[in-house]
Amino acid sequence: MDRKKSITVGILENDEFFLNEVKERLKFIPEIDSVFSWESAENFFKDPAIESLDILFLDIMLSGMTGIDVVGKLNVAGSKIKVIMLTNMSSDEMIFNSIKNGALGYILKSDIGRIREIIEVVKGGGATITPTIALRVFSSFRKVKTNEEESLTDRETQILQLLVKGKKISSIAELLLLSEHTVHGYVKSIYKKLMVHNRVELTLKAQKLSLL
Repeated sequence: MDRKKSITVGILENDEFFLNEVKERLKFIPEIDSVFSWESAENFFKDPAIESLDILFLDIMLSGMTGIDVVGKLNVAGSKIKVIMLTNMSSDEMIFNSIKNGALGYILKSDIGRIREIIEVVKGGGATITPTIALRVFSSFRKVKTNEEESLTDRETQILQLLVKGKKISSIAELLLLSEHTVHGYVKSIYKKLMVHNRVELTLKAQKLSLL
């Protein structure tokens, strides 16, 4: 085997049956040099073997410390391990928390038959999610855009941009030829629609939604 191409894979999974299935599938991938496995996050972090991992398949629903916590801890520590989350659930919150915490992939356990393809994508510097998960991700992005960004009127968007620039209510009223009472009403509506409580949160939310 060409050692330059060999990779070390870890599996953190508390379902023994599924763990053995993944191990069996990995046997048929020649690029894999070593495979390590653990059934709990606690044992995983105690094992010095994790320093040699290139790819980690991580069960999201571990008992004790969850998979989301594990990938977050690895990310904070600056780990170079490429993490692929394994799950039987397609919860929007779990998907985004996993990605936010540093996971490069999120796949349903029922799609484990694609494991060789998944490893090739991640090894090559890419990220991977199964089609079912991808649909939920794109749907969530569209939902955020529809419910929040498009709910602001043109006038509210105009006032939002002035607020973010640091303009006071009185200055906005004078600039737009409106009463301060009217501007207060618009500001209250903006805060409510974007679900923020102060200008700092308002600025961050506006940047997130590309409203500036």
